[in-house]
Amino acid sequence: MTKKNSKHIKKKNKKPSNKSYKKIAFVVLLMILIIIIIKIQNTPKKLDYENTQIILNNENITSNLQDPILEENGKTYMSFHDVQSFLDNTIYQEEETGLIITTSDKKIATFKKDDDNITINGSNQKIKNVYIQKNEKNYIAISELENVYNYDFEYIEESNIVTIDYLNKEFIKAYAKKDIKIKQENKAFSSIVDRVEKGNWLIYISEEDETAKVRTQNGIIGYVNKKMLDNFVTERDNFYEENKEATTQETLEYDISQKDISTFEKRMDIINLILQAAIKNDKMNVKIIYNETINFEYERFKIEVVPILKECGITVNI
Repeated sequence: MTKKNSKHIKKKNKKPSNKSYKKIAFVVLLMILIIIIIKIQNTPKKLDYENTQIILNNENITSNLQDPILEENGKTYMSFHDVQSFLDNTIYQEEETGLIITTSDKKIATFKKDDDNITINGSNQKIKNVYIQKNEKNYIAISELENVYNYDFEYIEESNIVTIDYLNKEFIKAYAKKDIKIKQENKAFSSIVDRVEKGNWLIYISEEDETAKVRTQNGIIGYVNKKMLDNFVTERDNFYEENKEATTQETLEYDISQKDISTFEKRMDIINLILQAAIKNDKMNVKIIYNETINFEYERFKIEVVPILKECGITVNI
């Protein structure tokens, strides 16, 4: 006799539907993506160590330079054009003598190509190769001009980064509460550009939404949660010198209308005479009178007279 089919027939296992496969695949891909992002975040980004980077007052200006920074003769050089753009927009070279004249708030410096001397406010210093030519361009050793431009200069060999910090600008240090990673951007997912060990200091620049913009001792600028920082120390505040209004009794009037100011040397002779007259007459303010047509030589005189007198505490009305 034929056996009757059992009423309780086992159901066959159902195969996963296409939807289930898609869900599983999506979860797997998502996990792989998260792992990749975490790995990228924790892998320090490879920086460009071939070309010297330059940080000026906590801003990386490298991409704005016309010419690359040079490291030669144990010195750091910036092209004449870039010095003019970023350090002294009045820097000038006399055609006849080849003399470079650069000024800052209280300093005026002069030097020539192939000359081992640099003159700062009339005082000679022995420094070789302040001014060189490379690839048909003129370069100036900015590492030798700290005293002229009143900045701290540092070349960090490990990261091939130059830092320049003006001494009249705010400078704040902070310390790492624990080992921290410095992110390249202020974003949730951003690559790591540097690491700072617990207890080490870094420069605090600014903050936004509890995220601090910082600069490490390697000269690298990035971002970190401000809660990771402690013991903020202001080493320098922003400094702005106020111009004091002078009374008539304190002012020495000096007429240069008939003076020969056609060259730097002649202008310096007149400036020294003005300085001597101010000191002799105990005047802390000088008013320059010029009744001739305004020309290039007079514009240069205005640039060059101020730092010399200001260094001696004398203000100039010109």
